[in-house]
Amino acid sequence: MSQSRARALQRAPHGVGRPMTAPAILLALLALGGATLAPLFPWVAPLEAQSASSGAPRPLSLAEALSLAGASSENVALAKAGVDRARGQYGQARSALLPQISTTVQWQKQLQNQFAALTSRAGDSGTGGGGGTGSDTSAADNPITRIFASQYNFNLGLTASQPLFTGGRAVAGIRAARLAQESANLGISSAEAQVQLDVTSAYYDAVLAERLATIADSTLVQAERTLRQVQLTRDVGNTSEFELIRARVTRDNQRPALLQARTGRELALVRLRQLLDLPADQALVLTDSIAESALPTAAAPSTAAITTVNVDATSVLAPDPRVTGEVSRLVASSDTSNKSRTAVQQARKNVEIAQQNLRATRGQRLPQISATTNYQRLAYPQNVLPTALNDFLPNWTVGIGLSLPIFSGGNVSGQIQAAEAGVVEARQRLKLTEEGATFDSRQATLQLAEAEATWQASIGTAEQAQRAYDIAEVRFREGISTQLELSETRVQLQQALANRARAARDLQVARKRLALLPYLPLSAAQQAAPLNTGMSR
Repeated sequence: MSQSRARALQRAPHGVGRPMTAPAILLALLALGGATLAPLFPWVAPLEAQSASSGAPRPLSLAEALSLAGASSENVALAKAGVDRARGQYGQARSALLPQISTTVQWQKQLQNQFAALTSRAGDSGTGGGGGTGSDTSAADNPITRIFASQYNFNLGLTASQPLFTGGRAVAGIRAARLAQESANLGISSAEAQVQLDVTSAYYDAVLAERLATIADSTLVQAERTLRQVQLTRDVGNTSEFELIRARVTRDNQRPALLQARTGRELALVRLRQLLDLPADQALVLTDSIAESALPTAAAPSTAAITTVNVDATSVLAPDPRVTGEVSRLVASSDTSNKSRTAVQQARKNVEIAQQNLRATRGQRLPQISATTNYQRLAYPQNVLPTALNDFLPNWTVGIGLSLPIFSGGNVSGQIQAAEAGVVEARQRLKLTEEGATFDSRQATLQLAEAEATWQASIGTAEQAQRAYDIAEVRFREGISTQLELSETRVQLQQALANRARAARDLQVARKRLALLPYLPLSAAQQAAPLNTGMSR
């Protein structure tokens, strides 16, 4: 083969004009499709059809993801279980004012009976005296003796009690249980809002990761194109070996970034599947983008010639009026007051619950009055079980009981002291919650302003970076600029695209968080943190 022919093959695109190796031939045959290979290999087509059916990606929008999360969220299920528990505790507390009725059925056999033994001894003594036969007979026929000396007894009982005065303990317990139930209902709203924010954040994290992976793919392709351009100029002797090595190193250094971006994309999708309770191997196609072009756009910077170099620091550092107006509009449409925060409402109910518990504890020092009744039907059969209704004897009692603690060894005083401490703790937690809600609202507003400003600053930067790279690539191809200039421009383009995508994601999540702010728990700021993709700003 001549030297010119060899250079021509090197300059040709990959696979064009070059002999195909055995692996390349095999790959080419497989790429022909099941229709071509079916006559030779009948098992190829069924496998391809099975793969296409089992691996079909599922389109998923943000609205659909939010609806799926509401039905499959573990946190929402836990909150609903808490409501059921609070409802059951309310029923328990309310039962303290209602009558308590119970019934009993008891059968008993006495293996040894003291009254039967006394009767037997009395009979033996009367017989030994010679004239006690009549006395023994009268003792055996005595009904009272039959009751106490019976070997078997059968008891049917019905007991009822009704509290008349509990010192306020029952009422306080009912009020505390009702407040706990209302707090649990608020917990459902909080859990649902947190799930919506988590799913929104995870969804846009996955979209952002996909975008960053695409940027990394594009950057690697650009580096590969530069390497081939350098290879061509090296073949004709216009570029040194140093430039070729540097181009190859630049291309190879981009591969770890690509692998890292793909790993971040897979992890983001795994997290999204977990939140939606989808199969781990379910392929997803996210139909909603982070709306890089749909968000409010700014006017492109003027390209007119600069006539002065004076810089007004006040105007440069002043807030962007577009950012201020957009943030003010969003804040005005959202409720950021502490009164509407679910966490603050729950903390206030906890204060009321602690006060009711204190009232119930203090009620232990007051007398407790209750009415009781006990109705029984008793039978003392000669055999194992009674044989007729006449064998049952009535026994009915009615009473009113009063109990007043006189000395409890400090138990009641200790419980009251602990309940008073619980009220103090609940009030202090309310203050902390109100302070945290104020900080949380301010933080949400500032994060929205930061995201809005970052997005406005990124508008036009990516287009300008793309334009700069196109010019640098032409300059490098024409031999006007160096490879270093092209590499620097490529890095700037990659960073501008990544920053724009990340700014769009942060803005969407910040807006969603501000809309859900009244229902979110105070720790939601950590859940909406920006995705760490390994690419610095």
